[in-house]
Amino acid sequence: MEAIRKRRVKNSNQTITVNLPKFFNPKEVDVIILPSEEESVQAKGIDIDEWRKEIADFYSNFNVDLSNYKFNRDELYDRP
Repeated sequence: MEAIRKRRVKNSNQTITVNLPKFFNPKEVDVIILPSEEESVQAKGIDIDEWRKEIADFYSNFNVDLSNYKFNRDELYDRP
């Protein structure tokens, strides 16, 4: 499968135009349009470093004791 990704395409009057290279000549294409991640994060005013610290603090409260855990690969695919 061939794919082309264009980053930061500007939206003007609800229209976006993408010029395809000559080698890319499929009869049909799928188009997925997502907002730019940087714009959405900055628009919300989220400090990435502070967010990462909050996540690390939250998950530091969870402790799991795996000392007696034994992985049995045969049981992994055992279905009734």
